[in-house]
Amino acid sequence: MGKKVIIWDSNKCKTCYACIRACDVKAIHVKPNSVFPYFEDNLCVHCGHCIAACAYGAISYHDSKEEVKAMLNSGVKVAAICAPSIAGEFVDIADYRKFVKMIRYLGFYFVNEMGFGVDVIAAKYRELTAQNFNGKYFITSHCPAVVELVEKKYSDLVPNLVPLVSPAAATAVIIRKLHGRNVKVVHISPCIAAKNTINRYKGNAKIDAVLTFKELRELFDEFNIKEAYTQMSDFDAPIGYKGGLYAIAQGFVEATGLDSSLQNGNTTTVEGGANTLQAVAQFRDFPELIKTNFSLFYCEGCVSGPGMSDLKNKYLKHTFTKDYIKKRLANFEIDSWFSDVMNHSKHKELEVQYEAEPYVIEEPDEYSVSVALKKITIPKKGVELNCGACGYENCRGLAYAVAQGTAVTEMCIPNSQVGSREAVINMKRHNEELEKTESKLKQVEEQFNDADVARRSLKSAFSTFVRNLRTGVVITDADLKVLDSNQGFLDILGEDAIEIHEVVPFLVGASLKSLLPASLISQITYLLQHNDEKLSKDVEIHDRLINASMFPLIPNQIVCIILRNLHSSEERPEEIIDRITEVIEENLRQVQQIGFILGEGAAKTEKMMNTIIETYKK
Repeated sequence: MGKKVIIWDSNKCKTCYACIRACDVKAIHVKPNSVFPYFEDNLCVHCGHCIAACAYGAISYHDSKEEVKAMLNSGVKVAAICAPSIAGEFVDIADYRKFVKMIRYLGFYFVNEMGFGVDVIAAKYRELTAQNFNGKYFITSHCPAVVELVEKKYSDLVPNLVPLVSPAAATAVIIRKLHGRNVKVVHISPCIAAKNTINRYKGNAKIDAVLTFKELRELFDEFNIKEAYTQMSDFDAPIGYKGGLYAIAQGFVEATGLDSSLQNGNTTTVEGGANTLQAVAQFRDFPELIKTNFSLFYCEGCVSGPGMSDLKNKYLKHTFTKDYIKKRLANFEIDSWFSDVMNHSKHKELEVQYEAEPYVIEEPDEYSVSVALKKITIPKKGVELNCGACGYENCRGLAYAVAQGTAVTEMCIPNSQVGSREAVINMKRHNEELEKTESKLKQVEEQFNDADVARRSLKSAFSTFVRNLRTGVVITDADLKVLDSNQGFLDILGEDAIEIHEVVPFLVGASLKSLLPASLISQITYLLQHNDEKLSKDVEIHDRLINASMFPLIPNQIVCIILRNLHSSEERPEEIIDRITEVIEENLRQVQQIGFILGEGAAKTEKMMNTIIETYKK
């Protein structure tokens, strides 16, 4: 709805797939022919669990500090809404009233606790579930990630979402009712999904920005705001009551005042991503059997939100939260609070209708799933372990995703372990072989040095051979660059080529495209691409009819072109054949001497020379 919330940095990604295993809705894919994860925003519920799972810091969330600072410097009154889980985050601050003052030092004009917004939504929820809806049950809409889950994955259940705004949006409505519509509202929260609610609600319910607790700490550090030299200041009215317990999952039902006993309660509290998915699925599949409302928290309560600085010690944070509420409610005026709740519960802006945003990936056929499953189980001798280490419920679930094009078989952890063990065994064997052949490698190194000398000698001999031919010869590579040529080739090209030869001997490195006619170039290109045995073409060069015979020396890499002036009486194939034979005989002894090193290379050289002879014989 707003800016992209979840941000992925491919430069930091190590393709460990921890993010995929952490994503309960499988919004993170691995597409075919790729090893990197792909984030499907249309499926993502922005819970932030992938961020916590990534050990390499490759996944982060949108940083809102700069836009909040711009808002605070704009001259407009800005209100801060603090989630009740502050007690679980700022345990290092002795008194919550100092924390409130620190927020004011940043430039916030109003500082409100979201607890009162929770109280208002809880009262509306109690009223809603007390009515007779002909057996209709509800799913709470106070958790942004749960709302996205229902809208995207279980869109048929959108009518069952409680038609009320989130507690933060309810608090925004109350603030603007009290202080005017022009007040900007910043939600300070441990919830990353809340960042995706920007622009979800309109009018008085609008949230202008969301700061996580981590970002708030960074702002305190940036402006050197510390508890040690901070006075006390309480939250702006109205103050919440039991809504402050919202940080703990069960706290919402307690704030409603409804019976929360297992025997008589009509609302079941569920926390955690996997548990939430199971609850929603069963709510859909067994409505007549379950017969209960669900209060769902995608995280394990807001004290475990991914925007917290520390995700550990959940139950210790529960204690801090309860102690904080006890302290805040020590002299609480409950009559005044009840009156405020009744007055603010009447605002029409608290009501909203959620809309389905289904995103469906095409289902694979059963054959494709079977093929994928076979690939996954082959290293395990056909056994489906169903260990769930890949992040899918079982092997078939992974195979389904592979066939769907949203996963790869390499995500199977047991397969990787098998491969790793085999790699270790193979490495040990290779190390033993390397130790045995160390002395042989030294011998090979010495032979390589000898071979390098021989290679240079053979190249020199071949160049001498080409340049002693009277007929024009040019050797070209696949880029149509001259590798070697002779005087006969220069004579055919004329005076310009001879002048260039004085600077660049035998035009080595020059482009044939600038030296030969286009029709001949196309023939050479064809020969490089198709590797025919021989091509011949008559062309005019400087008003002389020239016959060009072309054949590959190395397929698709090097071509030899022999050019003969058809009007010259000096071009006698017999003499060329005799000369080639003479050169071969003179160099054969040297070739034989280095043949034990060059092996196949020497044989290819002799074959190339014989090819030239055969060309003239034909």
